[in-house]
Amino acid sequence: MARKPIEVKQYEFHALTPDRWDDFEQLFGPNGACAGCWCMWFRFSHREFSKTRKEEHKEAMRTIVQSGFEPGVLAYADGIPAGWVALAPREWYERLKTSRQLAAVDDQPVWSITCFFIHRNYRRSGMMEKLVQAAVEHARSKGAKIVEAYPLEVEGKMNSTQMYTGKSSVFYKQGFEQAALRDDRPIVRKHL
Repeated sequence: MARKPIEVKQYEFHALTPDRWDDFEQLFGPNGACAGCWCMWFRFSHREFSKTRKEEHKEAMRTIVQSGFEPGVLAYADGIPAGWVALAPREWYERLKTSRQLAAVDDQPVWSITCFFIHRNYRRSGMMEKLVQAAVEHARSKGAKIVEAYPLEVEGKMNSTQMYTGKSSVFYKQGFEQAALRDDRPIVRKHL
């Protein structure tokens, strides 16, 4: 039976900075969410990711955060870390550089939204839509002119871990348009 989402009075969205690392750890849990990925799957090449363990994924993400780069946005529901969206300039993602399916559409500089993680208590509550809005605003604040994403075309129910790149209908609702379609996988963009 599906859980009823928790009723939230106030949402807040903040970039992941060193002072918010503990909140990120709390959200991802002791195993690092998504089987210990720590949101590094797109940042590593296939070979690098396969050779590293979840503890190394966590340390790699911590290093990024400690360097001063903000690799994504945390969502808070009534002060509790409840969701996450990863985004950065496309060239920071090794996996996007080597993927034929997700290859660059053109040579325009874009910021890429690559991953979501939403705590089970806040799923089916519109959290992904709120995270897309927050990601777009964050990218805009960093000077981005185009935001790109690689969601799935979802019909019916799907396991939440399979939807880590997002659901296309959520992006279309936020004004994204399809820029390419490869092997039934859309690449969607929003011009800022």
